[in-house]
Amino acid sequence: MCIGVPDARFGEAIVALVELLPGATLDPAAVTAHVKRRLAAYKAPKRVFELPSVGRAPNGKVDYKRLKAHAVGLMGPPAG
Repeated sequence: MCIGVPDARFGEAIVALVELLPGATLDPAAVTAHVKRRLAAYKAPKRVFELPSVGRAPNGKVDYKRLKAHAVGLMGPPAG
């Protein structure tokens, strides 16, 4: 799943949050390369993070607000 997170240069940057199948491993560079082969390079995620579970809001929908906050927390404070 991809979401936008605050970015000083572009306003928002794309971050991929990946829930892995049991026993699978994550190669962030491979994820980005896969996207770049199919879409314009600027649409590829700038960062890729493993997520234990995408989770759902009480209404059954994906909780984008929680996921965005989680991704921002993983990225740490902005550089600059």
